Formats: sequence, structure tokens, C-alpha cells
Amino acid sequence: MTSDMENPPQMKSSVTQMYLLFMLLFMIVIFIPELRFALGRAAGFVLEPLFSFNYRYPIYTMLAMGVLVTLINSAAAHRYTDWITMAKNQARMRAFNEVYREALRKQDMAKLEKLRKIQLKLSAESMETQSQTMKATMITWLIVIAIFTWLWLFMQYSIPYTYVAIPWAHAVDLNKVSYLFPNWLLIYSSFTMPLAWVVRYIFKYFEFRKKLEEIQLRGLEAVK
Repeated sequence: MTSDMENPPQMKSSVTQMYLLFMLLFMIVIFIPELRFALGRAAGFVLEPLFSFNYRYPIYTMLAMGVLVTLINSAAAHRYTDWITMAKNQARMRAFNEVYREALRKQDMAKLEKLRKIQLKLSAESMETQSQTMKATMITWLIVIAIFTWLWLFMQYSIPYTYVAIPWAHAVDLNKVSYLFPNWLLIYSSFTMPLAWVVRYIFKYFEFRKKLEEIQLRGLEAVK
């Protein structure tokens, strides 16, 4: 019992250290422009020949980068995230919270004490899943920053004109700041946020379908 109760704090400490290290490296890259721009220019050697579209269609370039970043993030998250385990943990936590609230309402102290021990185990499992998800972020963040920096440099300095027509406006200056952000970033976000949700859903769908097929196959083999 003692080792079970000590493991969650140790797991939490490990996850926290990983997170702090990641944030330190992230802040170094973000707040040292020379390093950030060097990453952007390095990415440009690959991206510019493929996605500049002769500097005539900045919207296409922006959307292509949105697709690329979304695929990189989603593929990495899918690789390191166990969706089945995460779904199980979420279901167990929902059930636990219902029982805990009921025990709290009835002031059942003996049951609450048992539930707190169970909560430590559930927290440890949740932290382990979070640490795996964080690995995906740590792998992709440098690539994403490089791509995004190149896109920023491209929009600011490479395109000959910045006015474009979009479905809800006849003429929009991509580099004009609106609501604290340049218009191109707002357009980019309005495209990539729903795209990321769709791509993540597709990855989850195939993962769950694969798991169901494996369960059905084991059932058939057991019958034989």
C-alpha cells in the first residue's frame, strides 16, 4: 500500500520536471529572435520551393502550412497517445467522481478514505497518459515553430501584395492587426482549428476500429 501511495507523487514529479524542461527550451527559442529566425530560414529551404506558389497566392501557402502543421501534430499525438487507455481512464474517472460525490454528500468517512486511496491510483494512471502525450508535443514543437516562423517571414516580407478576397470580405489586408493579431493569423486559425478536430477524430476512429477488430478476432479464435 505504501508503494502505491508513493508512486503518484513520484510520477507527478517526473511529469512536472519534463514539463518545466520543455517550457524552458520553448521560452529560449521564443525569446531569442536570432535563434527563432534561424529555424525559420532553415525551414524555408524546404518549404519555399514547395509552397510559395511563386509568391502569388499567399492564401494557398497559408492553408498548405495549416494542413502540414495539423498533420504533424496529429500524427505525433496519435503515435504517443493511447486513445483506448485514455477513454478508459476518463470513463473510470467519471464513475469515480459520481461515487465520491455521493459519499461526500452522505459524509461516509470510511468510504471517502478508501476512495482517496483509489484516487491516487487513478491520478497516477492519468499522469502516465499525460506524460506520453507530452512526448508528442516535445517532438513536434521545434518543427512547428520553424514552420510558423517561416510562414510569418513569408507573409511579412516575401509576398508582393497583402490584400486578398475571402468569403466574408472583398478586400482584407493580411498583415493588418485586428483583435491583437494579424489578419492572416486569424484566417489561419479559423481554418486549422476545425481541421485539427477532424483529423484527430479520423485518427481516433481508425484506432478504435482496429481495436474492435482485434477483439472480434480473438473472440473468433476462442470459439474455434
